[in-house]
Amino acid sequence: MRGVGKVETRTARVELLEQGIVVARIGDQLQTLADAQENLAACARLAEPDRKPLLVDIRGARPLVPEVRHYYTGGHLDAPFAAFGLLVRGSPVGQMMGNFYLRVARPGIPARMFSDEPKAVKWLRARK
Repeated sequence: MRGVGKVETRTARVELLEQGIVVARIGDQLQTLADAQENLAACARLAEPDRKPLLVDIRGARPLVPEVRHYYTGGHLDAPFAAFGLLVRGSPVGQMMGNFYLRVARPGIPARMFSDEPKAVKWLRARK
């Protein structure tokens, strides 16, 4: 999957794939609220001018502190994105982190958790 646009932040690598999907790969640094704001803004910039699907890869991420987790809620996802995929580790801990996040975020757009990136991209491509 080749990227057609890329942005690096302190805690994430964000790219727009040729398939029209924005992918944010979150690193293992502890995120602050400012990091969350920068990451989401980078994703939204790459999604412009229309709403594109967003895939967030948290397989290497640390758990989020409450204020950061709260910032990544549905209200911030709904306007710039058409659908939301969450890529987690296939382990029970990864599944637990993903389920917890989706319960808290409550996105108002189609959302689904994956442990397989090609399946996530296929699902998101159908929601462009």
